[in-house]
Amino acid sequence: MKQFLLILTVFLIGCKEEKTFADDIVLSFPKGEKMSIKEFNTGSFDFGSNLVYKGFSKDTIQIKYYQEINWIPAPPAVGEKEQSSFILDQSLLPYFYEQLFQGISSENVKITDDLNLENIEIIVKEKDTIPLYKLRNEKVVNFKSYPVFIKNISAKPLKINTDYLTYFSPFVKNKADKWQKVLNTRYVVNGCIPPALPNFFILEPKELFIMAIPYFEGKEQKDFKIKIDRATSKNYKSSINEYIINNQRREILE
Repeated sequence: MKQFLLILTVFLIGCKEEKTFADDIVLSFPKGEKMSIKEFNTGSFDFGSNLVYKGFSKDTIQIKYYQEINWIPAPPAVGEKEQSSFILDQSLLPYFYEQLFQGISSENVKITDDLNLENIEIIVKEKDTIPLYKLRNEKVVNFKSYPVFIKNISAKPLKINTDYLTYFSPFVKNKADKWQKVLNTRYVVNGCIPPALPNFFILEPKELFIMAIPYFEGKEQKDFKIKIDRATSKNYKSSINEYIINNQRREILE
């Protein structure tokens, strides 16, 4: 009996998920928010990116959302306080470009084709529900979402293509047993809108950015994963309606 309990204990310890850098980060947002599931193909004219945060790890990170990754933010007025809640803010990404022009040359920046599990770690917290704020008809709406943490674990700065933020969405295992990128609208296609500014930003060593993925409609459990170049997250389970998978404007397969 003792030997059985010992084997069971070892098995349970072995099955316990390993601790990640994201486990100690608390994402803060106003409590009591009324969040809804974002319906398929209803957000074509919603404004706001899925970017939550870019910077270094903190014990608590306040969720903020940014209007558009290519808009240049106006400088804050003298004495103006930093926004402390979910109000849609303008993008920080133009500041990332400034980093690029302040001495970060192509010689010491990894190119996007080199992104892999040796320099990027992707952690998906699919059981943590957070709000995703959007601007629709000049009103702020929010949707049930979960966070994805992407961290530079290398000793060098990484160059990240902004398309990963503009079209950030998971891959799902479809009926053909293939990994298919699934978007919550059938109108958005990678590369359909040319970038207005340089289409990359810099992620410093140990720096991270956090994205939000809205839950899909449906109750069918499928295998999902996040992929950035050759870096992938662990597979995870989430719900989706098969109709959404079958009604993408274009099949994007891994």
